Amino acid sequence: MKKIFLCLLFLNQLTIEAKQIENFKLPEYDSQNQYDISKSKKKVVLNFWASWCTSCIKELDQLEALKKKYPHYEYIALNAGDTKKKIKRFLRKHPWSYKVIMDKDKSVAKGLGVLSLPQTWVIDEKGNIIYKELTPPKTLP
Repeated sequence: MKKIFLCLLFLNQLTIEAKQIENFKLPEYDSQNQYDISKSKKKVVLNFWASWCTSCIKELDQLEALKKKYPHYEYIALNAGDTKKKIKRFLRKHPWSYKVIMDKDKSVAKGLGVLSLPQTWVIDEKGNIIYKELTPPKTLP
């Protein structure tokens, strides 16, 4: 019975379609601009992070390596909950080339179901979430 259940569970996973990301707009850290995910014409690597998150710091090299290897993607770092001052202090200590956007009250992250950090998502040109894990992918499609 256990084997049948596991087989059915596996088959169910195969038929799940990619989920669309909900649209959001957030202020960019270093400008007066608003980042609007629905306006992206490229595939997006979206990393959720915070300045207090030690695991976020540990994955920075891997995230930068992805950007170098796959330059045709858009790279966004969504900060969940920090002030502009904390973000600035973090970036001075840990330079990061991703575009940083600010979710000061974590409402966007929570609305997307992000309850733990870090997380990395990959979104295709149509807004489908094609990767969603606690760690960055090793390769990109």
